[in-house]
Amino acid sequence: MEKRQFTPRRRGGAKRILLHGPDAIDTLQPIEQCREPVAVQKKKILVVDDDRHCREGLQVSLLGAGYTVETAADSWQAIKKMKECPCEVAIIDLDLPPVHGFALSGWDLVRIFRIFNPAIAIVVVGAEGSKDVKAQAEQLKVSEFLEKPISPARLKAIVGMLRL
Repeated sequence: MEKRQFTPRRRGGAKRILLHGPDAIDTLQPIEQCREPVAVQKKKILVVDDDRHCREGLQVSLLGAGYTVETAADSWQAIKKMKECPCEVAIIDLDLPPVHGFALSGWDLVRIFRIFNPAIAIVVVGAEGSKDVKAQAEQLKVSEFLEKPISPARLKAIVGMLRL
């Protein structure tokens, strides 16, 4: 098995390869000859929407862009998924239906997600973007507010620009 150590990237830098075992040798190669693809870790996204077509459409679009995507049809599923496997980005529909007789709005879900992970990037989706809705989004430090219908291309661009 080969153990690799990399020197800092600088002009004329080299990559040191250490081989373990009885035939261990130490070799140096110029970095330009040793280029390897760097694995970029994609963001994990949770999409919360009660409309199945919207939820699945966003999931397919984001999966196509290389993101890891989980979905939830209601607030309870979303909380459960957030507890099981935290995500970096949440896309939350503001108009979620009551579950088991208990109404938990999209805004409530934003507050709960902030408790689980204060650094989470949240994109809220609503039917209308009134001044009150935008003020609430700003107060809860929501990364972006999108008005329905959602453009998958715009959503992918927004998610790609989020700094985590």
